[in-house]
Amino acid sequence: MSSQLVLMFSSDFHAFPLALQQQVYHEFYKMVYPMVYGIVRDHGLTEDLIQESFMRVMRKAEQLQEADKLEWWLKVLTRNVTLNYLRKIKRNRDELESEGVFETREIASTAAEVPVEQEVEARMMKEAIAKYLAKLKPEHRQIIELRWMHQLSYKEIGSILNFSEEVVRQKLFRARESIRKRLKEDWGIEHGS
Repeated sequence: MSSQLVLMFSSDFHAFPLALQQQVYHEFYKMVYPMVYGIVRDHGLTEDLIQESFMRVMRKAEQLQEADKLEWWLKVLTRNVTLNYLRKIKRNRDELESEGVFETREIASTAAEVPVEQEVEARMMKEAIAKYLAKLKPEHRQIIELRWMHQLSYKEIGSILNFSEEVVRQKLFRARESIRKRLKEDWGIEHGS
């Protein structure tokens, strides 16, 4: 790791020459870009999230107690900023979808494509699965989100979370089994149904 990143934690960072501040930012950018881009798959958004992460680092720099964990701390903070952004987007999208439920039902019922009962049951099941996901261990929930929502490979998930591909497979299997078990208990749905 570059010794310049340590300068981020100096109390007089803002007093450094602009060129030195830019060098520190560039080192931070190079370190976290692959991880953030691997999650969001959008260059412009990646740059925005890196800037937000850098600003958050500058605000929270005094919280770092152990200098030997600097790189790990920077990566975890940046990953959390990225995942929190995605959660916020998902939550906003879900709110928009729920506001449009009456329009959807009206269109579906007039077109006679989906009976209202099936639509209601599908929505209830979707809400139940969201609750099941919320009750998973954070690492299992995070793996499922990266796999299901962002379609990342086991290798990509492993590099983001610092797990081997085999560990990702095992944790994903456990998370899926937990959800399947809850579906069976609550809805009588067997695997493959």
